[in-house]
Amino acid sequence: MAIKDKEYTFGIDKYNKPNSVEGNQAVGLRLMELITLQPGDDPLHPDMGVGLKDQRYSLNELDSLRKKIEQQIRTYLPFYQSVDIDFKISPEKYINIEINLDNTVYVYNSANTGSPITLSEVGT
Repeated sequence: MAIKDKEYTFGIDKYNKPNSVEGNQAVGLRLMELITLQPGDDPLHPDMGVGLKDQRYSLNELDSLRKKIEQQIRTYLPFYQSVDIDFKISPEKYINIEINLDNTVYVYNSANTGSPITLSEVGT
């Protein structure tokens, strides 16, 4: 399903050809889709998606979230050998997700979205 270096968008160019992004932009777009898509939204791939935007997480659940994201990457972006996921928590309790794929870091900054991902509790 995943295309490593090219991802199509919903737009068209001036020649009425589908718009696409390539390279790191394509990977970033696919990661964003995997993180925000709700499982079941894609009928051809019902298990695709973490469903992050509609959930609240506590610090105790971040390891579970990490495993869910890693599983999605292994399934839908299988050509990456090295995957490392880190969470940065702002003073406002927003979660930034940093995903390192083969030494390229992609950051999902939830504070800049319409429905930011926040922690429901702060503590251990």
